[in-house]
Amino acid sequence: MPKTRVLVTGITGFLGPYAAAALRARGCDVVTAARSGGDAPVDLTAPGMVAAVLEALAPDFVLHLAAMARLADCEQDPGRAARTNARLPGELAERLGDRLLHVSTDLVFDGRGAPYDEGAAAAPLSVYGCSKAEGEERALRHGGRVVRLPLLFGPDARGRGASASLRHALGQGRPVALFTNEYRTPLHAADAARGLAELVPLRAGPRLVHLPGPERCSRWEFGRRLCAAHGLGAALLQPCECQDPQRPRDVSLAGAFPARRSLEQMLADA
Repeated sequence: MPKTRVLVTGITGFLGPYAAAALRARGCDVVTAARSGGDAPVDLTAPGMVAAVLEALAPDFVLHLAAMARLADCEQDPGRAARTNARLPGELAERLGDRLLHVSTDLVFDGRGAPYDEGAAAAPLSVYGCSKAEGEERALRHGGRVVRLPLLFGPDARGRGASASLRHALGQGRPVALFTNEYRTPLHAADAARGLAELVPLRAGPRLVHLPGPERCSRWEFGRRLCAAHGLGAALLQPCECQDPQRPRDVSLAGAFPARRSLEQMLADA
């Protein structure tokens, strides 16, 4: 019996390698795409490229991770953010229906009604959040499925993700300002990837799913606990309050798929 073939977009991003490894661990044949790298090094937002890649790679399912994820980049180029985060998921869903699992974010919420379950209405504050919320709506409208993820962390050779970037800065002796009033439900990327790998083939499952981390905590608390878990000096951590109106204060998630490890266990692997 042939293996289930899964196309993972955005493979060169922070979550991509974790997702590919989790899918392969479940026996899937994984093919990949990204702007530069993977089996298909292409810009999927280019005209006709979605159809060409799907025809060439012939996946049974698509796990869509590709996104324009930096808030500042989205503010500077809202047109590109719309093409990448909003229109592309819709185009994929038009061709794939429920064979698409599109990954979204907790930043589609405004931070005023946490904790947010799957029934909560999106109310984004930033260009990034707006583009991701529109991408969700387009994907769902055409029969696709959506997973919202929280703040992710875990080892990364390029210093991406909440823990790797923090450790990189501390290793260079640079002070790190961490918000005391911005709350998330952090999740290890490996745990997120395992959850996504389980959900990819579940076409009869819920169409919108949250994968929250095990605890609600502030960026400041997260940093201090990461330092404690690894014996890192916390003297360079600087508490501060977020004043940015485009950053929601509390987007902690709740949902039907709780984390299987404690935050301490996850931090020990970070």
